[in-house]
Amino acid sequence: MVIRIASAVLTLAGLLALISGVLFWTGTALNLIALHMVLGFLAVGALWVIGAAQAFAPRGSWVIAACALIVGAVMIVLGMMQSSLLPGDYHWIIQVIHLALGLLTIGIGHMAAARYR
Repeated sequence: MVIRIASAVLTLAGLLALISGVLFWTGTALNLIALHMVLGFLAVGALWVIGAAQAFAPRGSWVIAACALIVGAVMIVLGMMQSSLLPGDYHWIIQVIHLALGLLTIGIGHMAAARYR
């Protein structure tokens, strides 16, 4: 039951974070950055819950659990430091990496949840 709830939270928070991130790229809704960060924290928290369940399941994978922990940690660090990394014309590189990590967060979480079931 915990995995289903965490998977639903990951889906909802991840999707809303992706939508708000796209809005930021287009230059609209810049006042929602705090909400975007909260959604990101929720998505990573759900990823970690799923990863921990994967680690402690009888036939779980420690590799998937480690990937979930690492991707979540990198996502939080990059998200918190994003505005100060590579400012200027090449900041889009950091934004693309942040987007890729967001998609990876959702993907690993759902892969781990499906494997747990």
